[in-house]
Amino acid sequence: MAAIKVAAQTVAYVGFVLGIWLVATDAQCVEVQYNPRVEVGASYDDNANLSGVSADEVKTGGEDIDARLEIHWIEPTSDWRLMPVVDGANYPGHTDLDSNGELLYFYGEEHGPRYEAGIYSYASSQSLLRNYLPTAVLGAGLGQTEPGTTLGVLSATRQDLEYVNPSWSLQLTPRRKLELNASFTDATYNRQIEGGYTNYTDATGSAALVLDATQTGAVTLRALGEQFKPEVGAETNVYGFETEWDGHFSATKLYYLRLGVERSDFSAISTTLPNAPDSTTVSGGLGTHWTYQVTELFADLTRNVAPTAQGYVVKQTQLRLRLSHRVTERLAAFVGARGIIQDPFRDVIATQRYAFVTGGFEWRVLRQCSVVGAYDLTGAKYVGPSALSNSVHISFIYEPNRLAEGPAITVGY
Repeated sequence: MAAIKVAAQTVAYVGFVLGIWLVATDAQCVEVQYNPRVEVGASYDDNANLSGVSADEVKTGGEDIDARLEIHWIEPTSDWRLMPVVDGANYPGHTDLDSNGELLYFYGEEHGPRYEAGIYSYASSQSLLRNYLPTAVLGAGLGQTEPGTTLGVLSATRQDLEYVNPSWSLQLTPRRKLELNASFTDATYNRQIEGGYTNYTDATGSAALVLDATQTGAVTLRALGEQFKPEVGAETNVYGFETEWDGHFSATKLYYLRLGVERSDFSAISTTLPNAPDSTTVSGGLGTHWTYQVTELFADLTRNVAPTAQGYVVKQTQLRLRLSHRVTERLAAFVGARGIIQDPFRDVIATQRYAFVTGGFEWRVLRQCSVVGAYDLTGAKYVGPSALSNSVHISFIYEPNRLAEGPAITVGY
């Protein structure tokens, strides 16, 4: 695993440097876009620490900031994006809830007559406090799960995470295509708590054959494997097979249906935590993404084996919903939701349940400036009683290079 880790880190860092080098050396012969974005906001939360005990709930206001710069490098056969991000949240009078994060994203793809190659990677360092919890932001496309998601009790523990995901596809015949995918996640924590947070690595790989069955649909047959290795907990090897139907009524009307089987083999690392027997799990997914002229709909339900910072893989069920609608030329409304259930194999750790619901608006005051208002409802259940919080948030967004005909909603929500 050490060799895999070094190789993955090398690929990630080379990708970041390559993106910078491409921008610096080819700026005169290709199109390069620089898209800065700054969001400054204020909020009020009736349970900012997400406590399950009413006497311990912290009712407070806070301020937050998110600053990022996207560098977009474009060629006829390639597309590269590099984006550093810094964010933070401050709660006056409750400094123990303050958080900050630094992230660096890199994305690249190359197209040839018969092949497509891509890479997506990021590195992050952030506190596992309220600002870190999953929201309705779509960090991954249909049928894809986001790596590194850590639920559990909020704490000032800091997570450093590196992720790299290369992919490659080859058109074998006009109706057959071979797809290869791999990913590697390395997560470390400045405080390791047995049964809470522990360092881990997670490596995955898959090979798939895609068959165009109709003009609007394709069947995918996929074999997959995964190795999860925590410092405390249970090392797990996962292998399986799945079949998937991908439908595309048009470039903006997509759906899929997936069904598979995954086998998980466990080997105990820690003698103080219980082990789980080998297990077979049914996996799957169902989702759709429709984009109309003034409305966008995204709905996705997935179930799969997923790693956690508690030292064990879990059976994770996740629902993501997103709906946005342009009311007028300057006003758009949105609603979004995410629900996550993480069931352990046997009872080696507690079941985790998490839900997030949001609704709000974005008003474009000027082409470069907009105001966003939102109401969020967050619920969680891990160890101890259930926790629930209500919050309202308003923010100001400045994007100097925002296109007049750009999307109505620019906030991830």
